[in-house]
Amino acid sequence: SGDDMTGEIDARGQRLNWRQACEILGCGKTQFYALVSSGKLSAYRPEGCKRGLWVYESDVEACIRKVGRYVDKN
Repeated sequence: SGDDMTGEIDARGQRLNWRQACEILGCGKTQFYALVSSGKLSAYRPEGCKRGLWVYESDVEACIRKVGRYVDKN
């Protein structure tokens, strides 16, 4: 369905950018990247993209089961 990746569904659920993932997690960008670098949240960078990480909805949900949602957005 076109080249736009946002909203594309596959077996792991919808692909989300960091903003969408932060909305679900209830955290800010810094915490999002901290979760990724600590290995608590699986993320990937599409081939050819120099910036931006993408996550799957199912991975975000798995992360919430592990660490819970953030309440404090700071």
